Amino acid sequence: MLWAMNGTLLAKSMLHSSSITSTSLMLAFIIAITLVFVDKIFCLSGALEELTIMLGIGVLFFCRSKAKPCAKKWAGSEEGQSTGSPECFPSASHPDVARLQTAARAGDSVTANNLAEALHKAGREHLTGASLGTLVSVCARAGNAAAAERWLEEALARSDVDKPLVGVFNSTLSCCAKAGDISRAESWMNRMRDVGVEPDTMSFNAMIAACARAHAVDLAEHWFEKLQEEGLQPNLVSYSSLLHACAKVGDACRAERWLQTLQASGIQPNAICYNALIHACIKSDDGERAAVWLNEMTACGVKPTARSFGTIMDMLAKKGDIVALEKCLARMEEMGVDADAVSYNMLLGAYCKAGDVASSEALFDRMRVRSITPTLMFFNMLINLYAHSGDVSGSAIWLKRMRQCGVEPDRVTFNTLVKAVTRCCDLDAMETLVKEMLTAGFEPTAAMYNATIGACVRQGSLNKAELWAKKMEESNMADCPSYCSLIMAFAGAGENLRAEEWMAHMEARGLKGTTGTYSSLAQSLAKSGDVIGVERIFSRLESGEVEVGANMYNALITSCSRQGDVDRAEHWLRKSIAKNQADVASYSAVIHACAKTSDLPRAEAWLEAMQTSGAKANVVTFNSVINVCARCGEAKRAEAWFERMEKEGISPGLLTFNSIINACAKSGDLVRAVYWLDAMRDRGISPDGVSYGTVIHACAMQREPHRAEELMKDMFARDVAGKDQSIAFCYNSVVEAWGRVGNAAAAAKWLNTLLDAGFAASSSSFSTLITACSKAGLSAEAERWRLRMVKEGLASPSGSKSKPCALHREESGAALRLARKKAACQPPPSQGLSV
Repeated sequence: MLWAMNGTLLAKSMLHSSSITSTSLMLAFIIAITLVFVDKIFCLSGALEELTIMLGIGVLFFCRSKAKPCAKKWAGSEEGQSTGSPECFPSASHPDVARLQTAARAGDSVTANNLAEALHKAGREHLTGASLGTLVSVCARAGNAAAAERWLEEALARSDVDKPLVGVFNSTLSCCAKAGDISRAESWMNRMRDVGVEPDTMSFNAMIAACARAHAVDLAEHWFEKLQEEGLQPNLVSYSSLLHACAKVGDACRAERWLQTLQASGIQPNAICYNALIHACIKSDDGERAAVWLNEMTACGVKPTARSFGTIMDMLAKKGDIVALEKCLARMEEMGVDADAVSYNMLLGAYCKAGDVASSEALFDRMRVRSITPTLMFFNMLINLYAHSGDVSGSAIWLKRMRQCGVEPDRVTFNTLVKAVTRCCDLDAMETLVKEMLTAGFEPTAAMYNATIGACVRQGSLNKAELWAKKMEESNMADCPSYCSLIMAFAGAGENLRAEEWMAHMEARGLKGTTGTYSSLAQSLAKSGDVIGVERIFSRLESGEVEVGANMYNALITSCSRQGDVDRAEHWLRKSIAKNQADVASYSAVIHACAKTSDLPRAEAWLEAMQTSGAKANVVTFNSVINVCARCGEAKRAEAWFERMEKEGISPGLLTFNSIINACAKSGDLVRAVYWLDAMRDRGISPDGVSYGTVIHACAMQREPHRAEELMKDMFARDVAGKDQSIAFCYNSVVEAWGRVGNAAAAAKWLNTLLDAGFAASSSSFSTLITACSKAGLSAEAERWRLRMVKEGLASPSGSKSKPCALHREESGAALRLARKKAACQPPPSQGLSV
């Protein structure tokens, strides 16, 4: 009976085995039945029965250990690395299973993920726990966190597979760590515990690494402490991850403390640990401290790597410390550390910044001697060095050497060469470069064409710019920037016809220029006084549904103003007001047009309308109105606007005072003119040559020669701006002042002073003096001055015109040029001028 019970127990134990198969099930029943019959036939002792049962169980468990893992078993070792062997996958009942096995072994996460999705759709039973574990590991190693999490979630949601091993979770954790996603990593740490999987040292290392990548040093230290609280021993990876976190934030002191803790634990730091500490020192801008740890590293028997020196060299390169860089590279070579191409690139970068061509070329030879192949970046920097100085031939030589070294140029290379060519606007070199690009498989870009057109424009080579624009059109690559650049260039040069032609090209291709492009052409047309042309551009804007801004309206109004067409200027101002585009410049332009026609009521009306509209008048606007008053001789109106100007908080300028002085002079109010000349100084504004000239001329008109003389002396005594340009006018005004009062002698002396100084006398001065001599009965003197007048090339008072002597005019011009240099310092005659 005991045999039968034990046989039944044996069968039950096999049924509960996780490796049960149909063969083992059949064997369990056969053993159970056999033991029942033996128990009935033979009466064996209980000890023998127990021994037999134990031997049977032992045989069964031995068979179980040799059996292949079933579909329910998870792949992966305790360290979480899936073997990816074919045994970990289900039998190839589906055609995609074998392909999935191949992709997993090759580490092709994309293909494996796609095939797994297809198998999942075909039936979840095709994906076993083992295959899911392998998929998680493959996707995690490829950095595809989303896919790794997706398949891990799938495994956890299924009840027909065992829970994943810790290594599978660690793969997902590491993937999140590489992405610096702390929240996702923490979430998976919690999930591990929820499903009954205890984290190991690698799990905590992944968390520390995630914090390091996210620059979270405090959190990294927290997970390090948690690792120790769990009774786990931190390893070298744990400490190096912490050091890496400190390096990220440049906390050298904290990094040093952790390195000392690592050494105290009995673990020997490796190059990775020292490199992290050196990086922390560099990050905190402490190069000397980094050098100390580099020496300490060597003293401890740890051989520095290229990365150890590279961090220091990077700092030196950014500072442009070429001497220290060269010493650093020499020390690497002495210590037997193989300097990589990156190290040489850093030194080359410093040479290039300093513009040191000779050292850059010598570095290339040095690399060749050490059998180090320069990188693409190395050659691009060298080419850029020559391109920066516009040395096209030098750039071409290095392009040839680059190919000789087996390094093919990229688009950056050609863009750099374009820079060299566009600096000198070499059309032939540009054509050669285009051919080179096509041979290398690179199509010239619109940006390259635009750069070339821009270079031609900057150098004023508009014909070359036009040629490249045509090439661009032939390549069907012409875009809005290229057309706009060309249009604005022609407009800036005043070649409005060619600018409009290219605008037509642009519009024919269905392209719309910027408002600035249209405005530049409109302003150029306005400068030339082509009102119709400006209106034509305005129509283009409206038909092209391009927003018309205040600049366009102002260009139109200004153009009309220059032509003195007040009605047309007002028409466009009203349109701009209707479109809410009118500004101070718009109103000022119309007021200026009114000033040209001396239409004071109209100018005042527009100034009132401007202020009613809310637009605040500025000094230019008030100057325009005061100028109209001056033209009309309305001194009182000018002074009234001056007072209003000051009440509105606008400070008058030199032009404002000159306009008021002119208004007073034209109205014959010499006293007010002199008053405003003095008022200028009281307000801190220095009168210029125009200010003095206007008042002195007013003295002449009012027959005040003595006051005119005093003002002349005052002007010479002061450092008056624009004095040189006004001296001749002032001299002539004084001559006329004396001539008008009949003092021929004084007028003659002032005229002689004027001529001796090399200035041109006006016909009015000669005429006034001749009239004064005639009235005084000095006929001979009058005739002498008439002949001198003819000699100077001026019409005689009788109306007859004599041709001036060419030799005398040439001598007079030379004398004028020489005398003007000293005339400003020469005081006027002060004695014996009056008779």
